[in-house]
Amino acid sequence: MPEEMNWKKFLEEEVLHEIWHESKIAEYGHCNRTYDNFGDVLSLYEVIFNNNKWEEFGNYLYSRWDDLFLSQRTTREYVRWLLYFANNKDYEDRCRLAAEFYGWEKEK
Repeated sequence: MPEEMNWKKFLEEEVLHEIWHESKIAEYGHCNRTYDNFGDVLSLYEVIFNNNKWEEFGNYLYSRWDDLFLSQRTTREYVRWLLYFANNKDYEDRCRLAAEFYGWEKEK
């Protein structure tokens, strides 16, 4: 994967199989996904489900959720965390986790 590929571009091209438009092209009316809204999260969840990876993704998120909060929580609290979105930051976090699940790694 090219170094310049950020997580949003990775999701657009590698997971959703859509075309990422660089800023010069975007000026002419096309906008890339922002991954900060419910629609984008839902699109990712749909692809994960259709790829028969929902259970694997759920397990991955559960392991990350435990790391993120560093405490034992109930499954019920996890489901709330997975599905409840209080603001745009929540949408972005879930999208970034989907990118990591599919193999995107932060630049070193």
